[in-house]
Amino acid sequence: MFKERITSRTKEMTASQLRIAEYVLGTPEDAVFLTAKQLAERVGVSEATVIRFARFLGFSGYQEFYTAMTTFLMDRLSTLRRLAEYAAPQGNGLFERAIQKDMDTLARAQAALPSESLKRAGKLLAEAPAVYIAGYRSSHSLAYYLAFYLSWILPNVHILRTDIPFEMLSNAPKGSVVFGISFPRFSTWTVRTLGVAKELGLTTAALTSDGLNPLAADPQYTLSVPYQPISFIDSFAAPMSLLNCIILSVAEALGPKMTEKLETLEKHWKEDGIYEPS
Repeated sequence: MFKERITSRTKEMTASQLRIAEYVLGTPEDAVFLTAKQLAERVGVSEATVIRFARFLGFSGYQEFYTAMTTFLMDRLSTLRRLAEYAAPQGNGLFERAIQKDMDTLARAQAALPSESLKRAGKLLAEAPAVYIAGYRSSHSLAYYLAFYLSWILPNVHILRTDIPFEMLSNAPKGSVVFGISFPRFSTWTVRTLGVAKELGLTTAALTSDGLNPLAADPQYTLSVPYQPISFIDSFAAPMSLLNCIILSVAEALGPKMTEKLETLEKHWKEDGIYEPS
């Protein structure tokens, strides 16, 4: 995969190569139309550096790199271009622009939906003896949401406490999955927690923004989703949507057992009067 080919080698890249990688993955709708010279000018490096970057990734030259990039981006690009056909919100007000921004980000997420990765993630979580979820500050809301629904259908789901994450992980059953969630600005706590989990031999996974970032460097399984803040707010419309996909994928991986679990839950909810009668 084109994206994985880049992200798997970020630790070996020079500062100039990282700038090229960040531009290609961060603004694909522009990068796909650029020659090697134009890309170099846009990023602020030499044309020779761009060509060396392509060869560094294992391509014969920029043309092969460009072909791979075009193939990877085509479906996503066509959707992005369709977004431009939307009329601007009437009045261009603050609230209209906020909702439009979320709609645009969701459209990008749908265009680049990692279906196979979602299926693998669902199977991974469904088969794990225990799942530990790490999320700090605003991303804690996403961690809580994921843990809330997974706890309906999986027997051993935990939200890692920020004061004793390493103590909790040191007692995790072998084969446990540690699932980190973080978006810009990235949480040092979450990055460190996943690093410790990896040192302990636990399986690591992450949900984070697309493009290059510190959380995507180490996890064995990474799900990326477009992220676009609204003013000072971390807008999680697209990440929340992808979490729903992860939960559905786990349910699908459980098969018939899923129905049994929900029937048991419904019975107890009714007996305990959890919900108002409809």
